[in-house]
Amino acid sequence: MFFSLKDISAGWMKMQLLRMVMAALIGWWLTMAEGGWVEAGDTIYFKDGMRTVCEGNALEKGDEIHCEYDGGLLIYRKSDVARIEKGRSIEPEPGAKDVQEVAPPPARVTPSIPAPTPGIAAPAPPPKPQGIAFYDPRRSKKYWTSETRHHDTFRDAILALSEEFNRPVSWIEANMGDSNDLNDVRETLAMRLSESSATSADPAAAPEAAIEFYNPRRAQKYMTGPDARHDSFQEAVEALARDFGKPADWVEQNMGDSNDVNQIRKSLIKSSQEAGMDR
Repeated sequence: MFFSLKDISAGWMKMQLLRMVMAALIGWWLTMAEGGWVEAGDTIYFKDGMRTVCEGNALEKGDEIHCEYDGGLLIYRKSDVARIEKGRSIEPEPGAKDVQEVAPPPARVTPSIPAPTPGIAAPAPPPKPQGIAFYDPRRSKKYWTSETRHHDTFRDAILALSEEFNRPVSWIEANMGDSNDLNDVRETLAMRLSESSATSADPAAAPEAAIEFYNPRRAQKYMTGPDARHDSFQEAVEALARDFGKPADWVEQNMGDSNDVNQIRKSLIKSSQEAGMDR
């Protein structure tokens, strides 16, 4: 049997194509074998930025989220969960922070970074790490005022800050800010303390301290004066009604929209004066 040069050339090209296909398949198989991709269950994302990857499905049961993890069952409060993503094949995210970190990695020495070559932009600095949470419902003692001082309730934490900064509880509540980062809370209190110390030297220049009419973080959420605290809105309105000698419904209609007790009282005084002039 005789083969032409054309037949030999076609056979050689087919062999080369087959080799290329086999090489591509082997490379793909090795990538999968080395763990480049992993199968993940449902992923729970929490409101504080952390997350948990379940081994299976995340189940909602009443006010709780159940998640199988490392042979056990984790239970979270639904109010702490931002969202749940159903499981899919995902590439591991470098530096992703999991809720179940048992111990920090061993400390290592960071090598010095050489100065950038002129004309070449320096790399962007790494993001600032998340600090210690003032409140974390997953901790045994949910409120922290330092790395070594932990408390069971918000009231205990405020009392500890009041003792440390030598200021009344009402001052701590009014000046601690809205951040849940403990470092931010402490820096805010220190800054406000410094400002109040500076203005105390000149009483005429000191502004009138603001008092929040409603603050959900306080044990008694409503205040109508520096020492007047109430458990409910209705009790606060009735207290103002007694102060101004007016019915409670009149107070509700004329107290305005401000959350500042001083502004509310100014609005009620103005309305009372206008009502007297109309007579």
